[in-house]
Amino acid sequence: MRKHLRTTLPLTLAALFHTAFVGADHLGLTVWVFPHDELADISNEQLKTDYFDDWLTEMGQITKSPIELQFRREAPGLTDLDYRSMSGNHALSVWADASGAWRRRQNSPGGMARYLLLVREPLDEAGTTLGLAHQTGTVAIASIRSYATPGHELGHTFSATHEASEVLFNGWFCETYMFPTRLNVRSNCYRYSDANRDNIATYLRRLQH
Repeated sequence: MRKHLRTTLPLTLAALFHTAFVGADHLGLTVWVFPHDELADISNEQLKTDYFDDWLTEMGQITKSPIELQFRREAPGLTDLDYRSMSGNHALSVWADASGAWRRRQNSPGGMARYLLLVREPLDEAGTTLGLAHQTGTVAIASIRSYATPGHELGHTFSATHEASEVLFNGWFCETYMFPTRLNVRSNCYRYSDANRDNIATYLRRLQH
């Protein structure tokens, strides 16, 4: 079964650099995860274990700096977003507006923050679009249908691209986080390609200047 992970803006080709780490003492990076109300049966701890621990480990290798993960539940206007009644792009636009308003009410929490709506279902009727994000933006939506989707969509917000993704071999063929069309016969690598590691590191260095 094929699963598509898409971004809403054009992607650029990966640029290769010699170093894959940011080298900052502290980025002040916070990822705010808003589990949709439909995920009330899954605890924050389980979501973190299943969908974020591997990604946090990978990002730690890239940034050499801690990333704070914060969960927010039962937030009216945010975690009850009726995303199934909208097109994926419309849902992402509504999420961007709602999370932006929340951020302003909270006095802009976090330094370089990202805002992820975690949902149960795909974002299209065909069941093939598991997530959407603005390339180098601050917002994303990800379905829990694939364990790699949150890392994929967050990768877009940090400048990772589909074009720089790879299929690797770690005892079996696996797809790096940014692989655009997933095949169930292959596993998840739970890491970015070396080129996307460089993309992320370079993007974060630029944000610091």
